[in-house]
Parts: sequence; structure tokens; C-alpha cells
Amino acid sequence: MSYRIPSEDEVAKAIENVLARTPHMRSQRELCEAVSAELMCLDTDYRIGPERIRRIGISRQLFKMEIKYADKGKPAGKWCPVCGSILLSVRNRTLDGKTVELLRRCKVCGYSAKGNCSKPARYLFERRV
Repeated sequence: MSYRIPSEDEVAKAIENVLARTPHMRSQRELCEAVSAELMCLDTDYRIGPERIRRIGISRQLFKMEIKYADKGKPAGKWCPVCGSILLSVRNRTLDGKTVELLRRCKVCGYSAKGNCSKPARYLFERRV
């Protein structure tokens, strides 16, 4: 069984078309299924994963994204789990002069990992006007 990978431009156009018809998507799976169906109209061999759709949409600023969090037991890493860019540390100085890390934040997509080290649990997408 063979498949083809769509170009970034084709994926971006499919995301725009899907969000023009349905401006609010309640999950990444819902967005992925709709974009995959849109791409299948162009070529039945096209296959794409949800992470690539999300990253292309973020890089091209095609939608507003809200992230719902779930607790995670491990500390946040160096890389953003949403878009793959570097997480920047937000620090504060204590009364005795030491610095503590309050959270890590992504400048690209807005993800933030707070003290309880949250991980993304659900993405909500809204068409950017």
C-alpha cells in the first residue's frame, strides 16, 4: 500500500478550507480527520498526521489555539511539546536573593509548563479572522 505526503502549501490550504466551513474544532483528532478528508479530495493517496497539521497551522498562524492541560509527574523539558520550539524559563528572585523558575513558556504557540509540570491534554482550534 503506497501513500504520498502533501506539501506544506496544500496542507495550509486544506486547513483554511476546513476552518472556513467549521470555524471551531473541539479536538486535534476532529481537525485531523477534516483536513485528511479535504486532502483526499485532491489525491486519494495523501496521508498526514495530526502533529504535522498542528505545526503547519501554528507556523502559518492559520488558527488560534487553546490548550487544556493535564498534570504530569516529570519536569518540563527543553522543547515545546506543541510546536517543537525552545521553551524559555520565567524566573523570579526570592527574598534571600536566589532565583527560582516559575514556569517555562513557548513564544511561538503560547504553551506554558507551570510548577506542576502540565502537559497538553486537549487542543481547541478557532479560525483566525
